[in-house]
Amino acid sequence: MAPTAPPGPAPEARPPGRIPVGLLAGFAAFCLLALIALAISVHGGPAPTASGLALAILPVPLVMAGVLYLDRLEPEPPVLLAAVFSAGAGAAAVIGLIGHVSGSSIVTTPELGPEAGQLTTSLGNALVGALIAESVKGAILLGVLRYQRAELDGVGDGVVYAATIGLGFALVSNLFAYVQAERSGLSALVSAFFERGLLTPLWDPLFTAMIGIGVGYAATASRRRGTWAIVAGWVMAVVLHTAWDDSVRRGAGWETLVYVILLVFLGLLIVVMRRDRRRIVGLIGTTLPQFAQPDTMTEDDLRMLGDMNERRLARQWARLHCGLSGSQTMADYQLAATELALTCYRSAQGHMVEEAFAASRVARLSAMEQAAASLRARRPPPPHPSWAPYGRSALSVTKPPPPPTRSARRAAGHHIDEDPGDD
Repeated sequence: MAPTAPPGPAPEARPPGRIPVGLLAGFAAFCLLALIALAISVHGGPAPTASGLALAILPVPLVMAGVLYLDRLEPEPPVLLAAVFSAGAGAAAVIGLIGHVSGSSIVTTPELGPEAGQLTTSLGNALVGALIAESVKGAILLGVLRYQRAELDGVGDGVVYAATIGLGFALVSNLFAYVQAERSGLSALVSAFFERGLLTPLWDPLFTAMIGIGVGYAATASRRRGTWAIVAGWVMAVVLHTAWDDSVRRGAGWETLVYVILLVFLGLLIVVMRRDRRRIVGLIGTTLPQFAQPDTMTEDDLRMLGDMNERRLARQWARLHCGLSGSQTMADYQLAATELALTCYRSAQGHMVEEAFAASRVARLSAMEQAAASLRARRPPPPHPSWAPYGRSALSVTKPPPPPTRSARRAAGHHIDEDPGDD
């Protein structure tokens, strides 16, 4: 069997992350109308839904902060993250409305049974609901892969977009559950919050992240291998989602076991993200030395860019000596370097045409040069940076201090190998 050809080069005619304003406005209007319709049709008016909406929104900033923290090496465009979040929320609203209008519990969140506050479902309903939910969220991810492929540099990016979609979905599905629970009184609402509000904002992003791993892998793999990865991720998402929904009816023991399994998968997901981050840092060390220039990036700067701790210390150095604007300039410098490394990687893999690679390379190098020049032009000039103790940095005009003599190192307590020619 002949090997499958790698995906063709992406022309990148549009700047990464630039999506039409009309599309974003459409998403926003769609989600707003869906939420209003959901509140009115389910509860009979928007006012009683305020408490449910507040409870549903409560955990979103915390979970989103965690997603963005994992994405800090090469942040995704905020406008694209907002778009996929809105798409996830809108999808959940439509599914909830269809389920409510049709009177079917198959396409809704687990509904309230006759006992106050007791969530009831069945294995069949849980499976079909998971199939529908994860298929819809997976379709949104496929849209990102189709139209914003340049923003997917590996499984880490796929997880970030998937978690954002899942978080938007969880917001609206929790709102639906709280509105349903409110009909049975305050105790049912409190029970629903502890059942869904504390962990569901983690689980929905986790389920969809399984598909995100496949989509992120597909962005840099052959079509056949990428397709299998997406299908495998979708199956895993459905299995986990079904197990969680079905655990509601099986009692506390089974529910605890499912929670433990989900926490294990959450830990594995964090490991995957860290490994992908190390991969990107490794690309910085292997692709950027060819661009080293005294006014853009020296060898010491390159070592700083390839170490997460040194990058953090460099931003602190810029903030301490240049203020908030200096810290932002340093962050822009580091981001441009990371994007340059990823651009070189995409070009080497055949995912970019030569013209697009040349334009992106020039833009990234220009951004790095401008950021370095901005830091050098500060008055008074910042002191010599810590990541280049005895060398030169493109980000500083101050001369490095001379290396300590042997006697000075001995006085400082450093171990000195005997070498008569040291001084």
